[in-house]
Amino acid sequence: MTYFLERGSKPAQSSPEGNPTVGFQLKSDKSSHDESDNHDILNYIFPEDGRLVGTDAIFTSSPNVTPQFPIDAESNTHKRLDIPTPSIYTDERGEIHNIKANDKRINILYTKKGYLRSGDLHPNEQCDFIFSGKVKIWTLQSDGSTKITDYCAHDFISIPRGVPHVFEFVEDTVMAEWWEPPGFQAWFYKPYRDIVNKNIMGEGGGNGRRKGLEILVNAGEKRWSTVKLALGAVFVGSLGFALGRRSR
Repeated sequence: MTYFLERGSKPAQSSPEGNPTVGFQLKSDKSSHDESDNHDILNYIFPEDGRLVGTDAIFTSSPNVTPQFPIDAESNTHKRLDIPTPSIYTDERGEIHNIKANDKRINILYTKKGYLRSGDLHPNEQCDFIFSGKVKIWTLQSDGSTKITDYCAHDFISIPRGVPHVFEFVEDTVMAEWWEPPGFQAWFYKPYRDIVNKNIMGEGGGNGRRKGLEILVNAGEKRWSTVKLALGAVFVGSLGFALGRRSR
């Protein structure tokens, strides 16, 4: 199922989360979605950002787009830290296994039902493959509206460069993500990221406090080989199937 938001005309004074997000309008006839399911975003449009979707200009001209490593990092709550590979990042939502094969970075994610991820955009195409579970993906459209599309197990997903997006997990889900051409860079999109942050802090069932990063290092030939074999099995077996589906 896909949801579309029609263009509204009534100017809004606050963002979906009550913060000073720039350049949006409130739909005059609100949708019937319950606010608790995170879809209040469907009542808002961001026409200025919509005109920049998919272009280089969105990274430099939208006041709602925050760079990955801003100069004033201390005052920017949307800063994303560089995550080393191989490593495992954990928080209330689940786990992200960060791995690299040759020059290609691959993340294997486990996410619990009810949580959100992303709220960002990239200068290259993001590719995803769902091994199990169900996901709704929000994407910003060229008219400034938000489109929500359902995906399930064995679906391949392609998010074009410069398109803000959110992953909403309808079920416990295992998926992979990677970027084409290879290379991970992210800018946060404030209207979406504010909702993701709120979800992490309690809407999804957690308190936003339990986080961890386990960096995998060479602790001897036998141990390192075992780690490489486990990650390689996931990458070669599952990613090969995903890329095969994409070429059809």
